[in-house]
Amino acid sequence: MRPVPIAAVLLGITLVASPATADPPPPARIVLSDVSHGLENQMLVITGLVRNLTPDPVARLVIDVNGYGPRGELLTSGTDGIPWEMPAAATERFTIALPLGRQLVREYVVQVSAQRSPGMLSSVRRGVDVGIYRDHLRSLVRVSAQIEHGILVARADAAGLPVSQVTIQATVWMLDPLAAHSKIFPFVLDISPDRFSTVFLPTPHAILLTLRVLDIRLKASWSD
Repeated sequence: MRPVPIAAVLLGITLVASPATADPPPPARIVLSDVSHGLENQMLVITGLVRNLTPDPVARLVIDVNGYGPRGELLTSGTDGIPWEMPAAATERFTIALPLGRQLVREYVVQVSAQRSPGMLSSVRRGVDVGIYRDHLRSLVRVSAQIEHGILVARADAAGLPVSQVTIQATVWMLDPLAAHSKIFPFVLDISPDRFSTVFLPTPHAILLTLRVLDIRLKASWSD
């Protein structure tokens, strides 16, 4: 048998290269942790920790928070910083207060960057539950009422707020001409936002004394 050249054997072999294994992403060097929020004096207060996991000290870190509304629009922002040097493995706490108005923050993003270096070092996103705003929303709801010809008409203005029902109390002074005496009576009404509620009084001689919000019913979620 004639020997087969080695080159001919190699030409008949298809070499299949093994797929290259992608390198894992490098671990985060500056880490945000324990990020949480609470409501204080009509401000959304955000706190958390910044950890330096690098082997070297870092300095002049900037922490920015952007707050977004129910439709994703930017509503408010705030900034804190760590101007001093953080040694390796050190941890620092930050606190940022976002002022609230009639528009409420549905979610916020916290970002850490270095003052002298471009680019973001770390970020986290958090959502805000509707229920945290219960007391704040009570101060935002506007109610109005009037009495005409013995009919009490009340309205609750909660446009754009995550409120499904408003409970109000209207205190009314009523005069009974036949009995020649008067009485003060509180009426409690449940009103849908931006709707009217009507009460027929037993006498046309009535005056509205006070009007206040007793309670509100929140929507189950922002999307309701």
